[in-house]
Amino acid sequence: MQLLTLDESTRIDHPTVLTMGNFDGVHLGHRILLEKLVSRANQLRARSVVVTFEPHTRQVIQNEPVARLSTLEEKQALLESYGIDYLVVIPFTTAFSSLHRDHFRENVLAKQLNVKEFIAGEGHRFGRKNDSDEKNLSFDDEKKHFSSIKIKLYGENSGTANSTEIRKYLSEGQISDAVNMLGHPYLVLANRVRGKQIGTELGYPTLNFMTPPSQKSVPPSGVYVAEVEFNSTRLKGCLYYGDCPTFGDREIHFEFFALDVIESEPEVGEMCRIWIHQFIRREIAFAGKEELTAQIEQDVKMIKNYFVKE
Repeated sequence: MQLLTLDESTRIDHPTVLTMGNFDGVHLGHRILLEKLVSRANQLRARSVVVTFEPHTRQVIQNEPVARLSTLEEKQALLESYGIDYLVVIPFTTAFSSLHRDHFRENVLAKQLNVKEFIAGEGHRFGRKNDSDEKNLSFDDEKKHFSSIKIKLYGENSGTANSTEIRKYLSEGQISDAVNMLGHPYLVLANRVRGKQIGTELGYPTLNFMTPPSQKSVPPSGVYVAEVEFNSTRLKGCLYYGDCPTFGDREIHFEFFALDVIESEPEVGEMCRIWIHQFIRREIAFAGKEELTAQIEQDVKMIKNYFVKE
């Protein structure tokens, strides 16, 4: 998948089938849209294009912070699995949000991105707020720039996957509900950092990771079922997120204990993919090392059972 940042020089020479949105979390509703996109591109012998925005559109339009399910890098990692040809990032500004839909359709979509077919979910709008009338979804016009397809975005159990609901589940530690709506484990990209070797002293050596940026949505401090992926290696194990209150003087971080022997480790500073599957327990301050070690042993047993069942 080729990553492009939209500017005046951006051009795609091949005909394209395109969809557009924030795609935060790349959840089950997005999956339906993306699979249709790739299918139609193959049928038309065109290139598949996903257009997304940075920062999140609501952050600009409503001037409020948005707890992101996916950073741009995470979004890119999730989209790659669909076989998308191009990910086009539009730097979203107040000026861009004021662009008339006809200008955007003719100059950006038709001319720059060579769109022949536009695929959107029901209720999709683009252009300024005042442009969002009943005709907004009718992308076809007398100039026949491109045709359009509208599809219903249903997730599991005939429910619509919703980024807002997923954020709520995450903030409350309801990881299983979030994962069910995402259609995949929750992804966090994080750099490996040096630890203080406390896990090794306890008999549970860990890989330590820096916390993600402040705008990234993370679950409450606690213990989780997770996997760590790097260099085509995927390790199953126990993830702790917090500041280690038993010992104090620790920064908030991710700490991962692998269930199996680690044959190779990510380098310090290397970016890894952390896949969070399920919540185990909240963070606790223990009386000392012995009490903590006994609890870790129980946590690891539960996590091993989870992977056996899976």
